[in-house]
Amino acid sequence: MSEMPPRLTANDYSYGLPDHWVQEKAEVTNHYPIMHDAYVSRAVDIIKTTGARTVIEVGCGDGWNCNKLVQAGLNVVGIDWSRNAIAYATILVPDAQFYCGDLRDPEFLERFPHPFDAAVFIEVIEHIPPEDCVNVLRNISASLKKGGVLVLTTPSINLPNTNPQHYRHFDETTLRELISEVGGLEITSIEGYGDIPCETGMYRKLRWFQNRYFTIKPIARKLLDGYKKYCLDRPLDRCAGFILKIEKLS
Repeated sequence: MSEMPPRLTANDYSYGLPDHWVQEKAEVTNHYPIMHDAYVSRAVDIIKTTGARTVIEVGCGDGWNCNKLVQAGLNVVGIDWSRNAIAYATILVPDAQFYCGDLRDPEFLERFPHPFDAAVFIEVIEHIPPEDCVNVLRNISASLKKGGVLVLTTPSINLPNTNPQHYRHFDETTLRELISEVGGLEITSIEGYGDIPCETGMYRKLRWFQNRYFTIKPIARKLLDGYKKYCLDRPLDRCAGFILKIEKLS
């Protein structure tokens, strides 16, 4: 088990640049942008199928995910504790609303007094100290209407935790126990995204065409594009991460 990082603060997420937007325009040299686009798109699709009209993204960062939600025709609010992130998001996604702070802030509650139809919590819970996760999820649940849906994504323990900003990665049992402890929520589906054995096999091939000495771009691009079919609906015992659909019962 990896050592827990020290308690992180907003300064640890200073967003010196809008990295998700930069990544979108950059030459794809690994599978992460492909996988990221896949699980975000899947989260948006799940929200759309619920018939939701209003959605909040908790931990919205630089607004890239919020933009996907706006493009899907949803009324979007994003919240994050990083001032830089919210500054970027406000400029880059003018059709959404943003707030820098906490869901419990009186200012936030005054500005957004009505419960949301849906919420997304995309690759955030792994950044939260384990002892705080239940309360954070309860606060998200409180922002939802009865019958509202939360879509949560997070890395699996199948993926080694080498990120100093991740407190832990999850397995299905831990996620189910966590949601049960929150109370008033029910997991209605768990899907796997990414495929660790397929990633390993792809990189064994890719190193012959993309390395520090040379890159044969057409072949490298073809290998990376081929990974797209392994990004969603993957077995939980080999997936890189989880996509949970969670309903608020009361």
